[in-house]
Amino acid sequence: MIVIIGGSFAGVQAALELRRLDKKQRIVIFEKEKYLGYVPNGLNELLKGNIKKLEEAILYDLSELKSNQIEVHLSSECTFVDPVNKQVTILKEGHEMDIRYHQLIVAIGSIQRPLSLERETNLVYQTKTLADAQRTFDKLQKDVSSVAVLGGGIIGVELASALRQFNPRLEITILEKFDYLLELAVDRVISDAIVEKLYNENIQLYTGIDFESIQEDKSSTCIKTNQGTFESDMIIKAPNLEPNHRMLEGVIALDIDGSSIVNQGFQAVESLYVLGDLLRLKLMPIKEKFYMPLINNSVRTALVVANHIGGKNELTFESTKTNVFAAFGLTVVRSGAQKRNERFTFYNIDKCSGVYCLPDENRSNLYVVIFVREDTHEILGIQAASEVDISCFADLFSIIIRGKLSVEELATHDFFFHAAYPSKVTHFLNELALDYLDKQKEH
Repeated sequence: MIVIIGGSFAGVQAALELRRLDKKQRIVIFEKEKYLGYVPNGLNELLKGNIKKLEEAILYDLSELKSNQIEVHLSSECTFVDPVNKQVTILKEGHEMDIRYHQLIVAIGSIQRPLSLERETNLVYQTKTLADAQRTFDKLQKDVSSVAVLGGGIIGVELASALRQFNPRLEITILEKFDYLLELAVDRVISDAIVEKLYNENIQLYTGIDFESIQEDKSSTCIKTNQGTFESDMIIKAPNLEPNHRMLEGVIALDIDGSSIVNQGFQAVESLYVLGDLLRLKLMPIKEKFYMPLINNSVRTALVVANHIGGKNELTFESTKTNVFAAFGLTVVRSGAQKRNERFTFYNIDKCSGVYCLPDENRSNLYVVIFVREDTHEILGIQAASEVDISCFADLFSIIIRGKLSVEELATHDFFFHAAYPSKVTHFLNELALDYLDKQKEH
């Protein structure tokens, strides 16, 4: 029997792939929540009016799994793992039961890391789980006129944008610990474009913030920081994620950040595999491991493990960290490494940026940045932002990174052209590559 602990994206994908490879194997999922696969940005979709209730952000339907003869036990929490005897302890409705396994997959995801100032207080609202999101939404529907968002990463920025759509009169403040917005996520060129949009929406931004304490009085909640005290009706913490590793402590080897130490097939010890947000993964262009809690990565690690257990294919996976997010009218696409990753390499990373025109009827502007290995001209990363939906470029960027194209190859790459369409003969990526080569000559 194959036991899967965790019924979110990694766990469910592993189960479905295992069933595809083996029609007879018994596969059992134990999930502590009452649902499978809640999409963590469900609150944003609700605030923007794209869904009517948070339950619509639950991705998986039990009937699909049952039709594939996959057993699912909800409200069933794993409390203990014994890899020596190949046994797990499951707590359900107050009763514990011991389950034997032949292979065990642990896919219990990530949790929001608590800030020190949150201790012994329930004044900070969160968004990651359905229960957290529902509590936050219930509060927002009350007499709330001001919100402080703790964190100016992707999730914090998306949340602030959704809050503005939900209530145009809401006073919104973003408090970010790094020196500029989205510092870990995008290049300064794109960050500055988002900051401009943010200010146009009358959203206040403070960077370089160190949080000291939270206090509540009769009328508001006060956050004391190194830059003074900020008052608001409500505080929402954008996810500060870390591996949900407590169940695995003393069971397998863990890295300093709590991520699981595994081999290339994501196996921790004999017959025990670990997936998704419990791992640090290699960022493909530079081969350094990073913690990248993305649904993409959860699904791909699940495919690798299922095929290793099934003995069908020796698959491997390195992430290009490809994703798309949208905020304040801008869609941002990113893939690969960026300039700030240079400290993990033995070579220099150069970059080139520019504003180009999209091949659409409106000739829409597109901010683009490429990151290039200086000695070989290999393209290590691409980022782009536009006021139109450019999410279709995500796969293209990822393929360029995985293909290890050089700038010279990109400059003459033959992108599709047809004279009947509103398009230029050259692609904006051709133009960006040529601009990079021109700047190299200047130096």
